[in-house]
Amino acid sequence: MTWERAISDLSAADAGRRPAGLPHSAAQIVAHVQFWQHYLLAVIAGENPPAVAHAAEGWPAGELPAGEWEALRDRFLRDAQRLRDLTLDASLTASPDRKGRPYAVALTNSAGHSVYHLGQVVTVRQALGLWPPVGGGATW
Repeated sequence: MTWERAISDLSAADAGRRPAGLPHSAAQIVAHVQFWQHYLLAVIAGENPPAVAHAAEGWPAGELPAGEWEALRDRFLRDAQRLRDLTLDASLTASPDRKGRPYAVALTNSAGHSVYHLGQVVTVRQALGLWPPVGGGATW
């Protein structure tokens, strides 16, 4: 399952729905992953964003305002592709980040974080009866 397939067919209304018993909507999960994608891209660009003191800072305070889902989804997918492209840049992945670790470490951690939350979006969609997405949920 790719992020593109998991979220491209979600309407703003469905993306903002939070199933009973689950802590987040698909939109909140995407906003959270996008927060960290944007953060990592800023670090890679040498912008030196301030460290995040608490995990809660990476989550939206509430639901996405009306009309923002499509823009969030588009930014998210664009930045996800940018990160995938950067993993193919051997000179970058071998270069040290601001903590002295190769960027490959941060990119690998980002990929793991992303796929974990992709599973959450699948669960949210299943709980809302919105699974499988257009094109199907299984690829074999």
